[in-house]
Amino acid sequence: MVATRIDPVDSPEVEGIGARLASAARTYWTVLRRHRVILFVTMALCLLAALLYILLSTPDYRATASVEVEDVPAGAAGAGAARSMTDDTETVMQTELEVLRSRALAEEVVRDLALVGTPTFFEGMGVSPPKEGSAGLSQRQVEQERVVALLRRNLEVELPGKSRIIRISFVSADPVLSARVANSYADSLIRSDLKRGFESGVQARRFLLGELDGARRDLSRAERELAIYAARTGGAPVEPDKGAQEAGKPRSPEPKFAPSEGSIETRLAQLNGYRAQAVSERIAAQKRWESARRASVETLPEVLNNGAMQQLMAERAQARAALVEERQFRKDAHPEMREARARLAALDDQATEMANRIRASLKEQYDVAVHGEKQIATEIAGLERDAQAARGRDVQLSIYERSVDTYRMLHDSLLQRYRDMASQAGFQAGRIQPLDRAAVPAHPFSPKIGETLLLAALGGLALGLLLVAARHIFDDAVTSADTLAERVGLPLLGAVPVTGDNPQPPEIFTPIARSLLLASAGGLPRSILVTSAQEGEGKSLTLNALARALAGLGKTVLVIDGDMRRPVQHALFRVAPGKGISEVLTGQARAADAIIPTGVERLALLPCGAVPPNPAELLATPALDDLLAAVRDDYDTILIDAPPILGLGDTPLLGARVQASLMVVEWGRNHHGGLRVSVDRLRRAGGVIIGAILTKQQGRAFEYDYHRGG
Repeated sequence: MVATRIDPVDSPEVEGIGARLASAARTYWTVLRRHRVILFVTMALCLLAALLYILLSTPDYRATASVEVEDVPAGAAGAGAARSMTDDTETVMQTELEVLRSRALAEEVVRDLALVGTPTFFEGMGVSPPKEGSAGLSQRQVEQERVVALLRRNLEVELPGKSRIIRISFVSADPVLSARVANSYADSLIRSDLKRGFESGVQARRFLLGELDGARRDLSRAERELAIYAARTGGAPVEPDKGAQEAGKPRSPEPKFAPSEGSIETRLAQLNGYRAQAVSERIAAQKRWESARRASVETLPEVLNNGAMQQLMAERAQARAALVEERQFRKDAHPEMREARARLAALDDQATEMANRIRASLKEQYDVAVHGEKQIATEIAGLERDAQAARGRDVQLSIYERSVDTYRMLHDSLLQRYRDMASQAGFQAGRIQPLDRAAVPAHPFSPKIGETLLLAALGGLALGLLLVAARHIFDDAVTSADTLAERVGLPLLGAVPVTGDNPQPPEIFTPIARSLLLASAGGLPRSILVTSAQEGEGKSLTLNALARALAGLGKTVLVIDGDMRRPVQHALFRVAPGKGISEVLTGQARAADAIIPTGVERLALLPCGAVPPNPAELLATPALDDLLAAVRDDYDTILIDAPPILGLGDTPLLGARVQASLMVVEWGRNHHGGLRVSVDRLRRAGGVIIGAILTKQQGRAFEYDYHRGG
């Protein structure tokens, strides 16, 4: 099976979209052609207004000068340069623009060019100068206010892109005046910038001078406080290092007292050494004393190592040995035994006394060591208190000296900046530099003829399209079968183009005549009333052409000119008027005698005849029924030309007596409100409306001449 490729262009969806677009385009084009008069008139009026504006306008000349705004002014240094480098570019440019638009700069231009008191400026601006003062102001003051207002109103400033160029333009009727004012604005802006820079420098120097005086006073006060404190505490502040100050180096924040050999720190170090020695001696003495207190006297090392004690102990040992030896030979009561015992007892007492003295000396050594340690500790505590007080004095003195250093550095810095600004005063260039001078313009820039006419044409076209769209949106006139059926509920039998006041070609109405053959169950209605809502819609021409078309189809037709107020059928058929329907209805003539041939085969005419004073009274009589009954059998159909429905009572009377009624509606003229009233009125009277014919239709298909051949 071979797959068939479908071209998207040939698909039904694409064809439907294309058809809708083409239909919409045709509709829009039709609307434009219908209301082309509105479009052309609107454009013509806009062009005429532009032409009048060009002819009546005074030529204006624009002169332009330009200046450049630099980042940092030439020769800038110090604070001014730092400030300029940190400025935001956009903010600077906007500031300069506001300065240009300011009243102060305008007043400076007025003084620079001497514009007050001379009529030249007002003549160049195309206005008349004030003649007298007002509101408590003198004539000169009023004139100056007027000049300033004109300058600010006609000044134009521009920033081209993101550049640093400012274009200064002035517009006036005098080219020389425009150039002078533009150049004066540029010069005034430059002078204003220089003046602001100079004044800011003066203010800065004044400010620095005040700060410098304050720093000098603070430095003097700090030095005085340092000297007073040093004198009160007995310390001597170290003099600042001249070389370090000249080199710009900061001074060392060390203690400012010069230490000596007998200072507190040295003495405290010595006492700490003594205290360590005393503690060790006290510990040794304490150990000896503790041993002597707990042990026997004879066993003490101090006792044993004592020479006298050793000799005494040797003598005691000999005495004890002699006593033992004597006891072998003698009794205790023997004198020698008593003497030996007495000598031994004396030696024991001496040894005990000597041992006690040695123990007492150990206790005394311990007490001396404890007392010495306490004495050294007390002296150290005192020295520590003195050292802490000295350190407090050093810290406070350091605070005073740092304060002096700080104020001295601040004073030196302010002094240096003041010297720099003083050396640059009057020699610093401004931020704004001139770029181009304004030349005298050779040609006016306003009015611009080509642009004005082009804008007027485009504006007229846009306004015309807007008016056409508004007219189309809010216009409820009947222009199609859809609007006819939607607004009044009538089917459209056909539409005919505009052909003027001449009889319309019958071949146009042939399709309509064929549709009338099927208008009822019995075929062609036996009597048809042709009317319209208002006059001038072409009902008489339509009836005439429709009668000719029916006759061309082989039908016998009788045309009755029922419009007895403005009868025209005899003129359309080009026959002489004679007796007509008015005479028949009044009984002055018979219908057969009043009917005349029209020169068209199978087509006869019953003209109006004499115009009656009140046609409605004649139409209300039974004579109309008798007339229709008398001629009904002689013709296939009777076409009655009735007057318009609105404002007249003739047509409802005729519509109630005919089999069918046919409405003639002019394309684009008859609004649905009046048309609906007409249809309702005819239907309430008993008329049966079978459809409507749209006359004078406008469109591409009907834009040719039907009578071009002859």
